[in-house]
Amino acid sequence: MPLGLKQLRYFIAIAESRALSHAARTLNVAQSALSHHVAQLEAEFAVRLIERRARGIVLTAAGQRLYEHALSITSAVKKTEDDVRTFAETPSGVIAVGLPHTAIELIALPLMQAVRRNWPRITLSLSEGLSVNLAARVLSGEMDLALAFNPTDDSRFARRPLLVEDMYLIGRPDLIGASPKPIEFAKMPKRPILAPFPSGSLRSLVNDHLLRNQIGAGDTLEIDSLVAMRQALEHGLGCSILSRATVLSSLKEGRLHSRRIVEPELSRSLEQISLRDRPRTSAFVEIERVLTETVLAEVESKRWPARKA
Repeated sequence: MPLGLKQLRYFIAIAESRALSHAARTLNVAQSALSHHVAQLEAEFAVRLIERRARGIVLTAAGQRLYEHALSITSAVKKTEDDVRTFAETPSGVIAVGLPHTAIELIALPLMQAVRRNWPRITLSLSEGLSVNLAARVLSGEMDLALAFNPTDDSRFARRPLLVEDMYLIGRPDLIGASPKPIEFAKMPKRPILAPFPSGSLRSLVNDHLLRNQIGAGDTLEIDSLVAMRQALEHGLGCSILSRATVLSSLKEGRLHSRRIVEPELSRSLEQISLRDRPRTSAFVEIERVLTETVLAEVESKRWPARKA
């Protein structure tokens, strides 16, 4: 007997009712038909699936395994049906998107404007945070998709690389030198250093090179705020290793200076991430597309100083 959705749904009802009579009433079929159905399944698999007892039925180990697979399969079929059906409808619903600090500065406004203009029935739930925290929220299902710098290599992610940023020494000219020339990593000021953030991909990148080059970070402030970082840099509390996009307005207005880091060159990549097995509703697809287009448009226009991945 071929194993189909009908057989799986019958078995789920039997397993959850714990009595053939209750399952028969739920399914509106004869109890004898369900008994025959179980007998056919047991003959097909050559294993007992249920045990009949005075107070009802109990699943055997094999029956429990079939029940678990049946739940997974029927759930996947339901998601598939809903997913395909929604593409015939106007995109709607809540889509939660996470953006790292730098991306908030550059694309949050055009992203919100595009969603409001084109998909009024989609509710965009926008959050800001460190890349490592945004990735964790995607994995937990709390967030639908996010942009993250150097996300961890996790097979559960669907990933799309978008851009690569070079890293610069950022600070006032009196601290880092007024020269426009690049600066070697080993020749950077050893203090005072403003640590980019207390955790995250950029901090890990910097610390890796500090250790390899045996350079002490010296006295540090650990800052998890772009506003506070910008204020500290502009008031000469120290210098930091950042992308130019992170403090773009301060650089354009001459309040800060930047020097590209070489020997070694430092860079970070921005990727769009989501759960690989997440149902791709029409609302999700539209937000995913416009998020990608918004980032790449900023790169192409040179408003985001980076290069396409």
